[in-house]
Parts: sequence; structure tokens; C-alpha cells
Amino acid sequence: MRANAFEAVGGFRARLIAGEETELCLRLREQKWKIWRIDAEMTCHDAALHRFGQWWFRTTRFGYGMTEVLQLHWHSPLAIWKKELARTIFWGGLLPALIGFGALLNPTAFVAMLLYPVQVCRIAIARGPTSTESWAYASFMTLAKFAEFQGILTFFWRRLNRKSVKWIEYK
Repeated sequence: MRANAFEAVGGFRARLIAGEETELCLRLREQKWKIWRIDAEMTCHDAALHRFGQWWFRTTRFGYGMTEVLQLHWHSPLAIWKKELARTIFWGGLLPALIGFGALLNPTAFVAMLLYPVQVCRIAIARGPTSTESWAYASFMTLAKFAEFQGILTFFWRRLNRKSVKWIEYK
């Protein structure tokens, strides 16, 4: 990255706990800088996730960071992460709430829980239905919506209670 471009947008925002690079690139693009990426692996990022709990907290942190970056740039013409936020709110929050409230009125509302395996199938088939990696990916992407939604709720809870930004540790 060019040093003058980095300095022109003020560098990384130190208070962000996730999404720093994406947020920096968004500000660069808003200032008409171009982001070029080469079609080759430049580095290997080992998140060292060996347990489900580590994955869950990292995914929660992404939900928090996505919401914070989106909140900072809500009116940006680049519209970063708006679709992702809407998907997370639907799959991780709204649909479970509707199923839960619906089940209070009629237990057959639990049938709507079948939308989750349907979603897993839809994602896996789109990625290649014969690959076990596709099914694992689809399962975790669907499950991730709950952790991401937890991150969204954490962001707004801290905001509502005027609590300072706190790192969400996953290791």
C-alpha cells in the first residue's frame, strides 16, 4: 500500500476490534484510491482455531466488527456489508424469534426450523454437492449467523450502555 494513501486517510482506526483492513480499504476507495489485488496467495493467516469455542468467539467478533464498520459507513455509496448484516439478522435473530413466538401459538411453527437444513443444502449444492468441504462450509456458514448475531447484539448493547470497546478474545 502506498504510504501517502495510507496517511491521506489517517491509517487504521485503532479502536476497531475487527474489520480494520476492510474499513481502511473502504476509506481509500471513498477517496478515489484504487485497491489492486494480485491473483496469488501473499500470506497464510493461521488463526490457530482448534476448538469450537474459539471459532464461535472469532465469528462473534466478526459480527461485532461488521456492525461497527457498517455503522461508521452507513451512508457510504459503497454500501459495505449491508446485505451480510441483513442475512445475519434474518437467519440468526429474526427467524429464530419468529419460530419461538410462533411455537407459543402453535407447536407446528417448529416446522420452520427445517429452513436451516434447507439453507445448508442450498449453500453446499452451490459450492459442489459431492465435496465434504462444501457441506462443512455450508453447515458452519449457517451456524455462523447465530454467532454473528451475538456480535451484533453485543455491539448495540455496549453502545446503548455507553460501554467502551472491549476486545473479543478467541484464543
